[in-house]
Amino acid sequence: MKLTHTACMTAVAAAFAFATVAAVAQPASAVKEDKAQMKSDNAALQRDEKQIKSDTKAMKSDKAAGKMAAESKDSEKVYKDQQAIKGDKKNIAADKPGSMQMKSDKAAMQHDEKQMKADTKDMKSDKAAGKMSAESKDSAKVAKDQQAITGEKKDIAADKAKLKADEKK
Repeated sequence: MKLTHTACMTAVAAAFAFATVAAVAQPASAVKEDKAQMKSDNAALQRDEKQIKSDTKAMKSDKAAGKMAAESKDSEKVYKDQQAIKGDKKNIAADKPGSMQMKSDKAAMQHDEKQMKADTKDMKSDKAAGKMSAESKDSAKVAKDQQAITGEKKDIAADKAKLKADEKK
């Protein structure tokens, strides 16, 4: 009986020893995984930041060259108002001073300026509310890149929290 008791106690002690080693090995493994995940997320963040720089540069280049493929209805209205005002100014410049035509053109220009002010206000409020109905492909890419970067930053923050928790175990 004493031999059986000693054998059982040895087995129990060995089980506790292995359990302790497994418990210590588990957090070390989790910490390794957390560090690997954080490294991966940091690399993805760097790729996304490089991509947004490239897409922003392309967007600015295309905009400067007049290649914006799509515009919102609001920005199109503002653009047309600006063009109308330019036309009114040309008409006024061509009119005889004090003529009825000049008075009419000035009245038209005042109307167009009020319209542009109203359309600009609408455009700004719609943009602030996220209601821009059309975007160029370039600006859509930049927006997508910004969302990816935001997601990566959230992932990295979560990885740091998890790593910190696993290191405390």
